[in-house]
Amino acid sequence: MPVRNLGAIINDQLRHRFISESFQQYGRKEYLLDLGCGIKPFAGIYSKYAGKSVGIDVNHSPHSQSAVDIIYDGKTIPFHDNEFDYVFCTEVMEHVPEPGSLLKEIYRVLKPGGILIMTTPFMVPLHEEPYDFYRYTKHGIKHLLTKAGLTPLCITAFAGYTGVLISMLVQPQLRFWNVMAKAIHLPVLFTVWNPFIMILVALPQYCYLALYRFKVVRKLTGSLKNNVRGYGYIAQKQL
Repeated sequence: MPVRNLGAIINDQLRHRFISESFQQYGRKEYLLDLGCGIKPFAGIYSKYAGKSVGIDVNHSPHSQSAVDIIYDGKTIPFHDNEFDYVFCTEVMEHVPEPGSLLKEIYRVLKPGGILIMTTPFMVPLHEEPYDFYRYTKHGIKHLLTKAGLTPLCITAFAGYTGVLISMLVQPQLRFWNVMAKAIHLPVLFTVWNPFIMILVALPQYCYLALYRFKVVRKLTGSLKNNVRGYGYIAQKQL
């Protein structure tokens, strides 16, 4: 997958893997809602598993709205009850001021037996301010899902303490090079073509991901999952 955020390569790659595997697990269905779709960065994945899809977002989203099908108020999802087989919602919940209300709306528009695939960040910097309200533990999201009537089926942590540490260490370096690139009007300084970014920012993250593929490494780092980059969730509206 292409690099969208140099400081979040670990989280982006693990989230991408979780989303791909989740859709593979539950297979092709008829209708999908991409909630908080932005530029639909995962449409290439879910389009293989949905006969049709629609993306909605709010008008104050910082992302381009060229891919958004419907602008909505962020409160009431503009669809009928029991309409969707999948609701897909990635990196949205931290920007929702009333998360419990949104999850109840998700429950309403899902068909009985329908699947929610969702991700949330945890140990990440503030972003999209001032619309950055929350960070959720796995227990917090499980509580909110259950309270909304959804049954949690899977909770997956993205990285552990080592992954968080690497990601935190690269942030000051990226901030420095971003300032330098703007100061001397040389945008290439804030890309992987800058050898300092390639060696000190990108390479440590890719090395972590390469090692993380080995089961023994995942087991060794399993005890360090009190600090994670984020979580992936699968929940279902029961029949």
